[in-house]
Amino acid sequence: MNAKLKKVLIALDATDEAEDVLEGATALDPRGSVDFQVITVIPPLLGGVSGMDGASFAASWPLRDMEETVAKETARNIRERVAAFGIEPERVAVRIGRPALEIRAYAEEIGTDLIVLGTHGRHGLTGVMLGSTANGVLHGSPCDVLTVRIGDA
Repeated sequence: MNAKLKKVLIALDATDEAEDVLEGATALDPRGSVDFQVITVIPPLLGGVSGMDGASFAASWPLRDMEETVAKETARNIRERVAAFGIEPERVAVRIGRPALEIRAYAEEIGTDLIVLGTHGRHGLTGVMLGSTANGVLHGSPCDVLTVRIGDA
């Protein structure tokens, strides 16, 4: 991990466990000198599912409206949470897509030094496997990745 962190990307979802991730990330900056950025990614509704004529259901206006509503509500929720940790609400980016891909792409786009995200630490045979999103972020990340154990991990 870089000795001097300048920009840290915190990947959050709208669950109560986001507080654990925020605590873990902000603890890395006791002097208040890190530029914290936040991303939340909403998986597309019925992405890739098509109707009988081959048209994507996701392109239909009711689903687009639902995605937009979910995105707005999630953004509001996340902005309130980060403000309680001293992070400006304008630092929250909301994307729709595959979480691991969107997190990696945004980290590269903003030039972050570190990505912090939560993991339930799904245990496999070796007992060290990460959750699927954390694992997807780790593989191909443009920077260091720190996972915070959440829930009953």
